[in-house]
Parts: sequence; C-alpha cells; structure tokens
Amino acid sequence: MNLKDESMRYAVFALLGVFLMACSTDVTISMDAGNPPTFKFARNFSEVNTLPFFDVVEVARENENLPYHEQHFEKNVTLWRIVPEKVDTPIDQLPSITYGHVPTGFSQKLPESGSPPALVEGRVYEAGGPPVMMRRAIIRFAIRNGRAVRIPISE
Repeated sequence: MNLKDESMRYAVFALLGVFLMACSTDVTISMDAGNPPTFKFARNFSEVNTLPFFDVVEVARENENLPYHEQHFEKNVTLWRIVPEKVDTPIDQLPSITYGHVPTGFSQKLPESGSPPALVEGRVYEAGGPPVMMRRAIIRFAIRNGRAVRIPISE
C-alpha cells in the first residue's frame, strides 16, 4: 500500500469517527412553535425502537426549576395520554403528534373521553415518552404570546 492510499484510509476512518460521535444514541423529540404544539420523535442508534405512550403533563410550580431527577412527580398533572394501537410500531414510523388531536394508529387514555384541557399561557408543560426508556425524548415548554416555547430542563 502506498502512502497516498494509507492517508486516504486514515481520512475515511477519521471522518467516520467524527460522524459517529456527532450522532445521538438516544430517541429525541422536537416541537414546533404552534399552539397547540406538534411533536415529532427521532431515533438514532438507540436500542429503544418503540413508544409505549405519549404524555403531556402540567409541571407543578415547585418542580419548574428543579433538575428532572429531583422533581416531585406526584405533584405534576397528566393532562393527556395517548398510546399506539400497535405496540411494535417503530419510532421512525410514528406520525407527528399535535396536542389534543389523536393521530391515526393511536388511542386516547387520558382524559377517558373528550378533549384534554387547553394549554394555558405561562404554565409549564412537559411532553414525551417514558423518561426511564428515553431520557432525551422529554421536552419542556410553555405557551408565551400564543406560541409554544421550549424551556430547558435542568439536568
């Protein structure tokens, strides 16, 4: 092997390493700024491939500034829960989820009937899947000036 081929091999391995380090290994969630907001999941190299449920929770005032693991979760209120009808649906094939609109292939568990409560300006909410399975698939947000705004969650 000549020097040029060896240099090319190292360059390819270096680029591959940078690419792999830049990719998240977790399931992630994104949100648009609509009111109500729409959420979308993405799966990179995570071993988690399905979403058992999707919740929107109103965060209790005393939990708003606490790191996630220090919250008193029993004080938060689950406003809306939907579950996929096929538990083995891959995350990459899930539809976008708009708060209060049950997407095709899902059923609503909370509230048992009717629509969930409207999101209130200035209150803090969290949306996502089970944090034990997918810790980066929880998003915190508030409605400000009629738009959904992402709020960082303390680690």
